[in-house]
Amino acid sequence: MSGNRQTTPEKAPCGTSTDPAKAATPPPRAIRCFVGLPLPPQWQDRLAALRADLHAACASPDGDAPPPTIPAPTGLAGLADLLHRLHWTPPGNWHLTLRFLGDVPAPHCDEVADALRAIKFAPLQLTVGRAGVFPARGAPRVLWLGLAQGAPECAALATAVNAALAPLGFAPEDRPFAPHLTLTRVRQAQRGDKRRGATRSDGKSPSPSSQPSHQSAADARDALLAAIDARINRAASPWPGCTVREMVLWRSDLGGGRPVYTPLAVLPARG
Repeated sequence: MSGNRQTTPEKAPCGTSTDPAKAATPPPRAIRCFVGLPLPPQWQDRLAALRADLHAACASPDGDAPPPTIPAPTGLAGLADLLHRLHWTPPGNWHLTLRFLGDVPAPHCDEVADALRAIKFAPLQLTVGRAGVFPARGAPRVLWLGLAQGAPECAALATAVNAALAPLGFAPEDRPFAPHLTLTRVRQAQRGDKRRGATRSDGKSPSPSSQPSHQSAADARDALLAAIDARINRAASPWPGCTVREMVLWRSDLGGGRPVYTPLAVLPARG
């Protein structure tokens, strides 16, 4: 039997639009953003000098990288390995983060800036405190500097930032705010390095001395923190305090191997 058979249009796949105009509309572009405090050039220079000094001291057999409380052979070897795995914040990029916002649709960035402009805060007086790591136990992932002065004021400002942005859909973070300056992130040891200590070429188990030592890793971490604190507290060259007079909404672009921070809004202190 022949004849014309009527056909119905195929249904569009789930999640697509049959309207060509709507289908051609790209989603809003997202911008990676954070709110923070800029650090003055003298702090940027001192942080860069601190990084260079630590690496130079560890590279020199006569350097003072391991404090006296750390045995020299363990301290030097472990500290050299740890320094090799540090991914330092590029000079000029050091800042104090008040709130990381993540990807924000570009049209909403102006709303974020307007909300931040409503915050009144006085200039902040900051001085450097002790070095620390996140997490406090186990393999470190982040090396940071705390604040000896200005921590409560920074915490209060971070609370104000969270309150101002909550109506825009930015829920407060679960963990309490801890004012700190991120110095470097720690690359984890490569799996291949760990496997090389797992078996020998003859298939036998390695000797205990060839196994990774958690104690030596902890000693290296403590040696690095003590070395940083010693350099910051040198009486002959005290670390200067600073006054921060503005808060910044930054755009963060991660491409190209080095983060590029571009101010989207500069919010001066007032009140």
